[in-house]
Amino acid sequence: MFESFNVPGLYIAVQAVLALAASWTSRQVGERTLTGIVIDSGDGVTHVIPVVEGYVIGSCIKHIPIAGRDITYFIQQILREREVGIPPEQSLQTAKAIKEKYCYICPDIVKEFAKYDIDPQKWIKQYTGINAINKNKFIIDIGYERFLGPEIFFHPEVRNSA
Repeated sequence: MFESFNVPGLYIAVQAVLALAASWTSRQVGERTLTGIVIDSGDGVTHVIPVVEGYVIGSCIKHIPIAGRDITYFIQQILREREVGIPPEQSLQTAKAIKEKYCYICPDIVKEFAKYDIDPQKWIKQYTGINAINKNKFIIDIGYERFLGPEIFFHPEVRNSA
């Protein structure tokens, strides 16, 4: 198979080590090392993986039961409580699209709330969707959800208070 696709070689490595190598920028001129912490967050689970000189320290890997799916569910819950015009059968798909397109991490949540309260027109975004059943457009405002969704990584108790 390698010959038919003209593949000169194959390198197999641990994902965390490859992530560290990919994090190097071309502007770095100092000594490059494969030592660091990799946070691998997927849809269902997050792992914190320590890597020293290219080797994963398996006994120190930490599992965190919060991941992308939890952010999606949290955003879905916030949107449902606001009673916006999202078709119920599309609420999960809409929440996922909002998470992927508009969410971000903020350094100070109190300042972020204040920023939105002072000038909402500047920070609130609009999401436009199409109802899968009747093909009508629906438009919803996306405000606090933009930074509250990812905040559950740092303050998991937030998701229980919504």
